[in-house]
Amino acid sequence: MSSLFRAIANLRQSWVSSAITTGIIAISLLMVGSYLLLDHNLNGVLKQWKKDVQITIYLRDGFSASDVNALIDRVTGFPEMESVTYVTKEQALKEFKSMLGGEKNLLEGLGEQPLPASLRLTPRSEYRNVEGVRSILSRIGDDPLVEEIAYGKEWLQRLEKVMEVINLIAAILGGIICLAAIFIISNTIKLTVLARKEELEIMRLVGATEGFIRTPFLIEGLMQGLAGSAISIGLLVILYQVLVARIDSTVFQILGIASLRFLPPVAVIAILVGGMALGGVGSLASVGRFSR
Repeated sequence: MSSLFRAIANLRQSWVSSAITTGIIAISLLMVGSYLLLDHNLNGVLKQWKKDVQITIYLRDGFSASDVNALIDRVTGFPEMESVTYVTKEQALKEFKSMLGGEKNLLEGLGEQPLPASLRLTPRSEYRNVEGVRSILSRIGDDPLVEEIAYGKEWLQRLEKVMEVINLIAAILGGIICLAAIFIISNTIKLTVLARKEELEIMRLVGATEGFIRTPFLIEGLMQGLAGSAISIGLLVILYQVLVARIDSTVFQILGIASLRFLPPVAVIAILVGGMALGGVGSLASVGRFSR
């Protein structure tokens, strides 16, 4: 308990340097948090786009309802499948008219029902990729009911390439930002400890043990790290609120999302714990450097 009181007293005495250290920790972790926020929302957009991955099987005419039901049962049993929806000719025409809007009168001259019945297959999330779709297509095989299969092959391939590039850039950028934050924080703490070098030397001359000397520094580092990370999260909340208020809703509609998402609780806790760890370990390492 005495170490805690000494740590608090030290923070009060050197409040300017403590405030600077805390501020630099906050700014550094704000950079990391901003990156995490961007990465979290980009992945959310990409996952939302992958939800649109769907396979449409257009059915031939002339088969009985039992034949169609048998095909539906077979496809539904695929391990890759999440859901199968049967769309009748009438439903397809109704949807098409709805898409045409004010131009739906163009279809009035058509005598026979022009659109085929179809099955809309939604793969499970882990199979919404090129390999998953190929696996499903191979299981369907050459079924006599199947007239044509459409699944937006080129769009899906492009989406996967975009995801690979974004994940690679995010990994490189995230690594650079994290390393920069660690470098800045560790050097700031070193400078803070260096400013109290004489205090350390005096304590050692009077016979203070290393544990007696280091424990208050550890507590100071933990408290500065916690304060800095808490401030960074507060700033991140403000940044998030500003972005949500400033970005036009049509941008969200184009991206296919309702709004931006804030970081999940586990990421917020990771920033808090990471800030404390950086502060504590940085202080101990800096004090240890001056003990040699």
